[in-house]
Amino acid sequence: MTSSAITLTGTCAFRLMPHDPLEEGPSSAVVTLVGAPGFTLHYTWVHPTDGEQSGVVLVGGPDDAGAVEGALFDTWHQQPGLMSLRGARAGDRVDLAGTYLEEWGWTIAIELGGETVTMTMCNVVPESALAMAPPDGPSMSAGPYDVMVASWTR
Repeated sequence: MTSSAITLTGTCAFRLMPHDPLEEGPSSAVVTLVGAPGFTLHYTWVHPTDGEQSGVVLVGGPDDAGAVEGALFDTWHQQPGLMSLRGARAGDRVDLAGTYLEEWGWTIAIELGGETVTMTMCNVVPESALAMAPPDGPSMSAGPYDVMVASWTR
């Protein structure tokens, strides 16, 4: 990516629970380089019930081992505070992870290469949550599942 700010359009699919279908809607994004290695990804998306939403992921530059720190703010997923994230960057791919409610997890994978930028956000269900699931509800398993899958092009 050579420009300091790149405007993108595309789609973002969302679901709340792993057994729900992904519902796709219009989305836009702006990637802004912060220095040589860092960037922000500002994005918009549409929640099927709650309407237009927006968010931002801030990613710092990698250290010598490729480790990065980041933060997430999203008007639907993460507010009013920031979620701290840690992860790694390899080339144009950044993988970040954070926790909430003590043992629940959140992962974000961002691909910055070429004409297309993608972002996949996953909720990570802890094993302990399975004991709280209603016995007559849909089956669930512990681990990550896609909550948001976005793809934008120039």
